[in-house]
Amino acid sequence: MLLHPRTLCTLIIVINISSSQIFFAASFFLLPDPRAGRRRLRTLGQHISIPILYESDNVIAISKPPNISHHDTEDENGILSHIRNLQSKDDTNFTYEGRIFGVHRLDRVTSGILVFAKNSETAGLLAKSFRNKGVTKYYLALSSKKPKKKKQGWVKGDMVKSRRKQWKLTSQKSNPAISRFFTAGLGNIAMNDWPLYHHLSPQQITNKNMLLPRTLILFQPHTGKTHQLRVAAKSLGLGILGDEVYGDSLEARCLERTYLHAIGFHVNIGGEDISIWNPPDWFDARNDKGTSCNNEAESVLKGLVEKHCDNEFIMDAMLNW
Repeated sequence: MLLHPRTLCTLIIVINISSSQIFFAASFFLLPDPRAGRRRLRTLGQHISIPILYESDNVIAISKPPNISHHDTEDENGILSHIRNLQSKDDTNFTYEGRIFGVHRLDRVTSGILVFAKNSETAGLLAKSFRNKGVTKYYLALSSKKPKKKKQGWVKGDMVKSRRKQWKLTSQKSNPAISRFFTAGLGNIAMNDWPLYHHLSPQQITNKNMLLPRTLILFQPHTGKTHQLRVAAKSLGLGILGDEVYGDSLEARCLERTYLHAIGFHVNIGGEDISIWNPPDWFDARNDKGTSCNNEAESVLKGLVEKHCDNEFIMDAMLNW
């Protein structure tokens, strides 16, 4: 029998010892294809909201949606093209119409804070700050796993290309990727409180606990390697929820995105302190009364940042959010 590659099978075997009979029962259902949702973001004709988080005379920062590359590819338009498309329209909340200069990037699957310069001089200053480790960044991730090794610490090692366009961490440290991480358990938060499951039907997932976010990870990267945090999470046994490359492929087939988000940013440029706090919408589930269902998760996030964030500007930005 030929099965669709996204078919999940549940097999039950019953053995009758007295009669030496064996009975088999199997159920099948088709997992949703996450790529179908991701393709919706590829064309300029589709409406995409790109909020402006910060703007000054020299700098503009946006909240990048997930599943958009930085530059155009053969298959899809990048974030720069989407911004230019919004700038060409009248009915948009993207009010800045001038030129933008890219100074750093986010992975295609990553959402969150993305900073641009408005002129070449500021672009040079920002690029220099990135090179000289003058930028502080924090990322947030969800994992359905619990820490098996350590709950906080450092991940250091050279990264080399592996199979299927993956990167892997090695024990060498000639040009290492360096990431600091902190974790917090999410307890037994009710499954229906998480908006990431709202597009799934009961028939699509037989065991929702498989996808329950169990660990919140706060990353502080000290280098900027490709896929650095996703590789670090895998090395810790905490694959990021929805990451089809470095995480659980079955999880990824059931979700529409990878749950990695650039949440905090600070840099000083020419005396201008740029401090941005941009929490994801993962905790935005609302009950019938319109109040948040995920106060517990929000409290875990706040406690994790207050305990481990060593940048006073980002802390102030969070407290003033």
